[in-house]
Amino acid sequence: MLATFKHYFSKRVRVATFSAILFFLSAIITGGVIFQRQHAIENRLLENLVWTGYQFDREVRELHMALVDVQIGSASVDDLLQRFEILYSRKNLFQQGEINLAVSKIDVINDNIVQAAEWVDALDGLLDPLWEQPEALTPALMTELMSTTQQLQAFTGTVLIETNASVARMRTEERERMTQLYGLALVLLLSLMFSGGMLVRALLREGRSSLRKAQALELKSQELKETARRAEIASQAKSEFMAVMSHEIRTPLNGVVGMADLLGDEVHSPKGQAYVSALKRSADSLRSVINDILDYTKIESGRLDLDNRPFDIHECVEALCMGYVLQEKNRCVEFSYSIDPALPRFVVGDIARLRQIMMNLINNALKFTESGYVRCSVSPLENDQLLVEVHDSGCGISQADQERLFAAFSQVDTSIARRHEGTGLGLAICKRLVQAMAGEIGVESEVGVGSRFWFVVTMPKAGNDCEYAQREQCTRPTADHHILIVEDNPINQTVARVMLEQLGQRVSIAENGQAALERLQVEYAAIDLVLMDMQMPILDGTETTLRWRSFEAEHQLPHLPIVAMTANVMPEHRQRCFESGMDDMINKPFTRDELQQLISRFVAAGNDPQGPLCAPPLPAEEAPSTDVSESVLDAHICNELKEAFEPTALDALLTTFLARLEERLIRLRACWLAGDHDALKKEAHSLKGAAASLGCKAVAGQAAKLEQASVQAPESIAALLSSLETQKSLTRKALNEQGLCHLSDS
Repeated sequence: MLATFKHYFSKRVRVATFSAILFFLSAIITGGVIFQRQHAIENRLLENLVWTGYQFDREVRELHMALVDVQIGSASVDDLLQRFEILYSRKNLFQQGEINLAVSKIDVINDNIVQAAEWVDALDGLLDPLWEQPEALTPALMTELMSTTQQLQAFTGTVLIETNASVARMRTEERERMTQLYGLALVLLLSLMFSGGMLVRALLREGRSSLRKAQALELKSQELKETARRAEIASQAKSEFMAVMSHEIRTPLNGVVGMADLLGDEVHSPKGQAYVSALKRSADSLRSVINDILDYTKIESGRLDLDNRPFDIHECVEALCMGYVLQEKNRCVEFSYSIDPALPRFVVGDIARLRQIMMNLINNALKFTESGYVRCSVSPLENDQLLVEVHDSGCGISQADQERLFAAFSQVDTSIARRHEGTGLGLAICKRLVQAMAGEIGVESEVGVGSRFWFVVTMPKAGNDCEYAQREQCTRPTADHHILIVEDNPINQTVARVMLEQLGQRVSIAENGQAALERLQVEYAAIDLVLMDMQMPILDGTETTLRWRSFEAEHQLPHLPIVAMTANVMPEHRQRCFESGMDDMINKPFTRDELQQLISRFVAAGNDPQGPLCAPPLPAEEAPSTDVSESVLDAHICNELKEAFEPTALDALLTTFLARLEERLIRLRACWLAGDHDALKKEAHSLKGAAASLGCKAVAGQAAKLEQASVQAPESIAALLSSLETQKSLTRKALNEQGLCHLSDS
């Protein structure tokens, strides 16, 4: 029973039920105690009334006996007066307190008491002289006293009889009332039991209903969890898709843009030039739309990573605005800009994102200003804050439209927007970027007058201007620096070594973290820079860096720059690099230009322990390539390999990669069949880095998916392995067709 009760009721309902029962019991007990108390008081009152009547009658008789004793000489007058005093006090009991109230309600007793009191007062008047002159008790007075006492005795006897009769009658009435009260109490008790039963029944029904609701909620919660899991998987898939598309879309688009530029030099007829101009404008518009969508998707997925570095903000603003100044000759709009002299020259922030926000605001102002002016101003505020304002004399924006101005995919004037194209994401991206930089953005506008767009971001001063000015001069690194490559993949070792040697550097190789530590402890003074792979056998890159930083601190050695060299580009991987003590991170696949910039920041600057201080170069447009199968190979990386390697060396390198790819596929299938997902993940990661370094982007993409699937979706591994087999054949064929290596298609 108790188990059933607990099953249907929650703890709160059980407490409420027990509290109600306790309240009912307390009410019954309290009522019973009060009734018993009242009953006892009434009984004592009746007993006191009988006792008082009896004492009154007895004292009258005692007074009469005292008169007789005085008459025969056996008692004195003082004894007589004492008996009268006692009688008088007994008379007063009927005239005060609860007894007086009880007597006043009984007419028969009350009348006799009143008459008896009058006779007592009469006796008092007769006996009063005796207090002063006891000898005044004459026979005549004695006779009168005897007569009065006898009459008084008759009244007190009547009072006693009537009192007993009244008390008996009152007790009978009380018993009748008690019988009625017991009946009423029984009815109330039965009603209470009935209501309690109904309450328990209602609580049982409520408990069952609550249990059903709880089960339904639990089922719904499980459904929501499953929905959330699916949404998370879908979001992850979307992020991975957008990461792939950011490369897959831009690569052919850059080819279109590049070919349009080349056609501009080849075509000389006016009509042909018009066609080429239209092609270039369309390509630029498409690139802008794609960039906006990809940027917004990255922001929405929470993967926006700010790259805060010291940079020359004066140079940044001037370089940006001068392009618009030169363009104004072909427009009816005057563009001007100003930089407050109080603005620090070098600040710390994300130069690329700042430039993107300013370009969006200026382009938006120029788009909606057919004639007049557009002005951009940059000025400092308190607490290291920076204010950027863009004023225009355009059509203006109504108050209602201003509220949706920064919403995604929203366009205030669709007619103008159609003429200029666009997605309606520009200002939405600006708002998200400013918020990511802990800033604020807003607009003030009046229809027919113009608009003022502004934003405020925090960019602290970079410190010593001269020091950063020197470090921003990132020139080509001088030759003969010693660079240690810590990499377990032979192909990646070869690619990095050849590129560095092309840049005039001396290169040493360590196959894992343990070998790197042993070499550094002996040759630390001769090594200028370490390029460290993240995932290696024996000792990975993060643990190797942690141990070396500890060794540096223990032996008080100068800071040795260590740069992560990995195919993992997610923010959490970058965070792990910096937490372990690394100075920067270069993503695979990388180019010689990227290596050159990296070496310039760390080696040519004199091994500064503060790490990279110059502004990072803007990403270069990928060179268009029409002779490489872009669905399988990365044209840019392939061109880099052609420039860096001799044909025979490149052929041998790619042949080795393809031969080992067969072995990797066998190991991957073995790991899958054995259920060893950790080994599968490591093998896929190693394949991803090697393939990306050699420009085999299709294989690298499949390896990346396989690496993720080993953790998140093991059920899809079989399909991915089959797809990897297909990509292997396509890659072999593409490499043969492009003359990068010479293998049979078997």
